[in-house]
Amino acid sequence: MAGSGCAKQSGQPRGTSAAAAPAVGQPAPAFSLKDIDGKPVTLAQYKGKPVFLNAFATWCPPCKLELPGIVKAYPQYKDRIVFLGIDEQEDAELVMPFLKRFGITYQVLLDPGSFTEAYQVDSLPWSFFIDSSGVVRKISRGFMTPEQLKDNLATIDKG
Repeated sequence: MAGSGCAKQSGQPRGTSAAAAPAVGQPAPAFSLKDIDGKPVTLAQYKGKPVFLNAFATWCPPCKLELPGIVKAYPQYKDRIVFLGIDEQEDAELVMPFLKRFGITYQVLLDPGSFTEAYQVDSLPWSFFIDSSGVVRKISRGFMTPEQLKDNLATIDKG
């Protein structure tokens, strides 16, 4: 199951952005999205903190398999690593019941497509592990086991 994921449902072709895809060892692309309450959130506001980004969708079976491990890990890391879920192209009314059902308490942002384009995400789930300097340290495409999540978080956890 490792490495399996869902193809995105959007009609956007991959790589339509002029920007290069995020790469390990390179700065993470900036983004600005709204959370489920409509508040703007930027990657820049977490400067100086490690960030874990997890792109998912409510319709994606591997995302649903992966999320319980993320939810379980969050309390252990929340004081040291910012967890951001990024729901792909769905509205808050659809996403909020999903968050309750899975017990997701970390911040979730709604992507109208700009994040997917900047990060060249073409399947879900897709996770990015960004260190406190804003550099991508690990990229995980497809389903991550809890053990893989822990190993990936260790690449940015300096606490």
